[in-house]
Formats: sequence, structure tokens, C-alpha cells
Amino acid sequence: MKNVIFTCIAFFILFIKGSYSGSSVCASGESASPGEAEPGDVIISEIMADPSPAVSLPEREYLEITSLSDFVLSLEGWYLLAGNSKYYFPSVQIAPDEYIILCHVSDTQRFSGFGRTAGFKSFPALNDDGKLLVIFDKTGKMIHGAEYSPKWYGDDLKSGGGWSLEMIDLSSPFNYNGNWRASVSPAGGTPGRINSVRASNPDNLFEGITNVFPADSVSVRVTFSEPVKIIESLSKNIKVNDLSVKSLSASDPLRREFIMELNGYIRRKTVYSLSLPPEVTDYAGNPALKRAFDFGSCEEPLPGEITFNELLFNPLPGDAGYIEIVNISGKIIDASGISVSSRSPATGKVSAPVTVSDVTRCILPGAYYAFTTDRSAIISRYFSSRPDRIFGVGRMPSMPDDEGMLVLFNRSLEMLDEVSYSEKQHNAFIKGREGIAIEKIKPEALSSFTGNWHSASEASGWGTPGKENSVLPDAKTSGKPVSLSSTRITPDNDGFEDILVIRFNPEGEGNVTNVTIYDEAGLPVKKVAVNFFIGSGGELFWDGTADDGSLVPQGLYVVLVTLFSDRGRAQSWKMGCALLRK
Repeated sequence: MKNVIFTCIAFFILFIKGSYSGSSVCASGESASPGEAEPGDVIISEIMADPSPAVSLPEREYLEITSLSDFVLSLEGWYLLAGNSKYYFPSVQIAPDEYIILCHVSDTQRFSGFGRTAGFKSFPALNDDGKLLVIFDKTGKMIHGAEYSPKWYGDDLKSGGGWSLEMIDLSSPFNYNGNWRASVSPAGGTPGRINSVRASNPDNLFEGITNVFPADSVSVRVTFSEPVKIIESLSKNIKVNDLSVKSLSASDPLRREFIMELNGYIRRKTVYSLSLPPEVTDYAGNPALKRAFDFGSCEEPLPGEITFNELLFNPLPGDAGYIEIVNISGKIIDASGISVSSRSPATGKVSAPVTVSDVTRCILPGAYYAFTTDRSAIISRYFSSRPDRIFGVGRMPSMPDDEGMLVLFNRSLEMLDEVSYSEKQHNAFIKGREGIAIEKIKPEALSSFTGNWHSASEASGWGTPGKENSVLPDAKTSGKPVSLSSTRITPDNDGFEDILVIRFNPEGEGNVTNVTIYDEAGLPVKKVAVNFFIGSGGELFWDGTADDGSLVPQGLYVVLVTLFSDRGRAQSWKMGCALLRK
């Protein structure tokens, strides 16, 4: 019995010093046999990517791995994929619930006092701005990985260096949504021991498909929100319209993206829908919420086919702005081929274009597409948003809070659309304008005409990124050459009858119009349009303001419309409208 106790004490001392690398020793002194690892059995639980300036830890980069397996696992032949390079593990074993600090072999003595170490002859540089790290066993099976980001710190002060990133809930190792944060240890990290941020953060949600895009004429690239556990064996149950999946393979080391070869060609001008069987899950066993995704073969947009539709240029303090565009063509368009620039109102100089998507992504006909540098904040702030149509970008063009100009380009830098925005385009009824987006009255309306823009309604939460605009008027037409949407207007920004729509349905193609609003005394209060080319039809709008932007009082108003045809014919209409204020 004394020999058994002595053996256990000796093992414990060696373990603390970090010099033990054999099989685990149980209370009886017997060694357990190494087992075969499955995904999630050994995980990356801590990342020190920016050790300078040091808090109390060695000023060296390190990773910490933890075993969640019930068996002793041999790491011989295992490797760490960092970026595109492989780094092989030393010949060590890891016991159940054991931590090992991974570092360069020359740094093992520096970390030996914190726990057991495993020195790499060549250790990857852990970039401050993020990197993909994936552990593979000797057979090439993915065991665990993470693509860390500076945003994971959740603390601007600590992201500057000296603090590690720690996983919060080790039982949800493939949950990357809020499961990492900066260490709260006074030392700056917890290498070789329990994470200072450890808490319950169960993985109960799998968003599912986030993107589908043609890889070529017979295959598609399917991207998921997190690593997928089972899909290869289910390929026969994946449907793409009338096509089936011929073969399937992972194109991402972390199993978040797959290439699916189809048994036929992807036809142009056709919208396809890829649908997954319900058995597809993440590594926590959650089924995909989004199992169907539409896509198609893309075409180059021409001027006027992609337009600006909504802008948040004056966000609340600490928030990000956003831009929403809309595809008003019948084409399927690749977002990665579209860029936006700011133009100086004073000089007309255009800034360097910013691509609206870092990856290829389909914008289907009629679809809205919003982009921002802080997707999660926008989704949280605007309850009327549509999250699956809001996308994150690394940077945005300059958007001054008071006024500015934006230009939209295609891949050939041909101008698709242009808009001049100003805080004066907000409803005069609104006093504080921070955090309130301006929306176009109608997607097809001219972006360059300031009268086509209006504040998002209060009822919508002051913005509708990725979704139909809150100020979108009723599309009913009377069939008359000129008509009004209503006989009254209540411009209180509640999303109901805030705007008077003046609709045109004239004969011919080259019509020009003048529209003026008069009060009860016959005095003009608003020139809605002066020699405006309405063509074969369209809409103009009045939001209850005067020419100087002030609110007009409650009362009766007359809308005088004069229409000039390309044949020299002039016609006029006088229509009444009551303006009501609550």
C-alpha cells in the first residue's frame, strides 16, 4: 500500500513540474491504454496571441489545450494547422482533464512553473488580428480548432496586448458565439489551469447555412455558421431543384464549408434552392435552423440595376452605421463584385472603393442587402431588421454625420447608383436624429432625388436593415394620368399615412411635370418637383414639410400638378389633401 501511495505522489510531483509524458497512472499504479480521439476530445482552451506588454506572464505566445476525453491520448503524429502551415506535436500523451501549454521549445522553461508544457521545434506566429488554428490527429481527422479574432476579447483595453483569450464553456468547444473572452486573471492569463472566465454557456443553437454560391458550372460551395458533424453520408438526401449531389467534400479545415458536385449544370437566369435533410447537425447535436438556401449563376449589374435603399449615417454613439442596397433587376448579382465609395461634396473627389462583401454571395432579384462593420450590434439595435440579409465587412466608406455622397460601382468601376444624403432629409417632426436611418420611398425611385428619401418610422424601430422599408407606400394605382395615394396625410412618423404619394400614369414616354403644394389661402408652401422628368410614369412624394424643411400646420392643402407631354401638350390637375397632426 505504501508503494502505491509513493508512486502516486511521485507522479503528482512530476505532473506539476511538467516533466511527465507517459500514460496516466490510476490509484492502483496501473496504466490506462491510450484511446482514439474524436472531434472535441482535445480542445484549444486558451490563446495568447499578443503577449506584449506583459502583465505577469512570460512575454511569449502560447496555446493551451485541454483533454475532454475519458482516455489517455497519444499526440504522436498529431499536428497543428495554423493558416496554411503544419506544426507537428512532440511525442507526448495527454490524460483526461489535463492541460498542456503549447509553445516554442525554447520557451518551455519559462512556462514550466505554470503547468505541463509541450515544446514545438517550430511554433506558429499567432497574429494579433486573428488566425485559423486547427488540431488534427495522425490520421488527418479534425479534432478541434478556432478562428480567433480581436473582437473575441470584448474589451478594447485588453485587446491591446498582455491578455489571453480564454474559452468560457469547455463543454461547448465548437460554439464560437460569445464563448471566448479576455482573461480576467490578474496575471493576464491562466496557462495550465482552469480558465478564469469559466462559466456555463451551452451550445443550444445551430444557425445552419449562411451562404451558397456556384463554385463552377456543376458544383456549389456551401458555408455553415459553425463546424458540421455529419453531412458526407447524407449527400444523397441533399436536393438542389431537380439536381442531386454527386459528391461532397470539405473545403475548410474546420468543416464549415463544403464543395458539392451536382449531377447536372447550373443554368443561367435560374434561381436554385439547396435543401438539407434534418439529420445535418453541429457538433453539439443541434439541427440546422436554416436548411434551405437560394442561389444562382450571377451576371454583371448595369447602371440602375443595383441601387441604394437605406442609410444609417448618424448612428448612436458607439454604434456602427450601415448601408442597404437592393437588386431591382431580374438578374442574380454577386455582392463581391460591387463596391461603394464616398464622394466629397466640395471637390467631387471619390475615395478608394470598399467592396460590400469579402466573399462571393448571391443577391437575388428583389433582394435587400445591408452591410456594416458591426453586424451583431445592428441586429440587436433594430428589431425590424432581417438578420440573414445583414453582413459584416472589415470597413465602410466615410459617412459624415451631417451630409455626404456615396457612389455604387460594379466590378468594372462603372457607376451603378449615386446618392447625396443630408440630415435635412429626416422628417422635421423628429428632433433627435442619431440612430435613425433614412429610407427610400420606393426601391425603384431615383436615389439622387432628395425628395425620395424619408426617415424610417418609429414603429419600425427607426430602421429596417435587410428588410422592406417602413415608409414603403401602398402600390395601388387608379389608372388615371395623375392620382394621390390618399386624401389625407398624418406625418407623425408612425409608419401610417406619413407620406402623400403623387402617382403618374401618363401617355407617352417623355413627360415632364411640375408639382406644387398650396395652403388654404392659395399660397405655395412646397415645390415638390420643378421640370422633373417623369417619363412614362412614376411617383413623387410629399412628407408634410415646407420648402425650408419646417412642418406645415394642420389644415387643407391643394396639390397642383402640371404635366407636359413630349408632344407639347400641357395638362393640370388640382387635388385636395387634408393634413392632420396629433
